[in-house]
Amino acid sequence: MRYGRLLAWIAFVIALPILFISLLAQIGLVLALVLDLAALLWVWLWLPRSAHAAFLAGKHRSAARRYRLIAAVTRSTERERAARLSRIGCHVAAGEHEPATHLLAAIDGAALEVQERAVWLNNRACIALAQSDAHAALALADEATALRPDVPALQHTRGSALLAVGRVDEAIAVLDQMRHGGDLGPRLEAERCTVLARAWTQKGEPAYAEDYRLRGDALAR
Repeated sequence: MRYGRLLAWIAFVIALPILFISLLAQIGLVLALVLDLAALLWVWLWLPRSAHAAFLAGKHRSAARRYRLIAAVTRSTERERAARLSRIGCHVAAGEHEPATHLLAAIDGAALEVQERAVWLNNRACIALAQSDAHAALALADEATALRPDVPALQHTRGSALLAVGRVDEAIAVLDQMRHGGDLGPRLEAERCTVLARAWTQKGEPAYAEDYRLRGDALAR
C-alpha cells in the first residue's frame, strides 16, 4: 500500500506539469510547479499542524479525520504509523473505545520505536481504565512511563490508574510531578485537576478537592 501511494504521488507530480504544458505552455509549467509545491506543503506542514491543533482544542473527531488523511497520503512509513497512533489517541480522548481497540489490534507493539510504543501503551492503558480494569491499566501505564518518564500525558494516565487501584498518595505525587517540566496545556491541566479533586476527596480533604474541582471546571470551559 505504501509503495502504491508513492507511485501515485510520483505520477501526480509528473503528470500535472505535462498536462499544464500541453494546455498553457510555459505558464502552465509554472502553475503546475506551484500546485505541486502547495500540495507537498499541505501534506507535510499544514495538515499535521492543523490535526494537532484540533486535538488540543478538544475537537477529537475532526483531528481523527485529519490524522486518517495523513496516514492515507503520506509516503513515509514512520509518518503513517505516527498518524495512526495519533488517530487512536483521538478516539480514546473522544470515548470511542471500539474503533480505538480495533486500530490498536492492527499495530505490532513490538515493532514500534520507544516513543511510539509509549504512546501505544498509554492508549491501551486509557481504554483499560475506561473499562474499569484498573490493575491492567496501571501495568500498561507503568511500562509507558518507564519508556518516556518526561511526558506529562503519560504521567496523567499513570496517576489516574494509581488512584483507580486505591494508591491515593502515590497518585497525588505523580499528578503533582506533572508540572515539574513547566506549564501544561489547558486541556491536560483541566484533566489533572479533575483527577486531583477525586484524589483529595478520597483522602477526606474536601477543601483541597473543591479547589481543584473549580480549577478544572474553569479550564475546561
